[in-house]
Amino acid sequence: MPELQKTDDAQNALPNNRRNSRQILDSEVLVRQSDSQPFRATLSDLSVSGFKLTSYTDLDPKKPVYIRLPGIQTLSAAIKWCGYQEYGCAFTNDLHPAVLEHLVKKLQGF
Repeated sequence: MPELQKTDDAQNALPNNRRNSRQILDSEVLVRQSDSQPFRATLSDLSVSGFKLTSYTDLDPKKPVYIRLPGIQTLSAAIKWCGYQEYGCAFTNDLHPAVLEHLVKKLQGF
């Protein structure tokens, strides 16, 4: 398994130090950064504080990520760690637990 690269502010954000439990998913979402058009990525887990995605498009860990999830507005997040085509991200503003529950139900149906 490839070694993870930490961004400067990610000392406590690696997968083993998660703040919240994550819901395992396998769902396609649209993602973009400030200098790109939206592209498809695979969301593999989601929590109130963040998510992990797989992207074949390289992301710049120093720039915010914008993710489009079904039924809610586009959300911004910071990349906290990255490995080969995988990115761990923390939402700028945590989700409400009821919103997380709603999203998981919608995404599991995709």
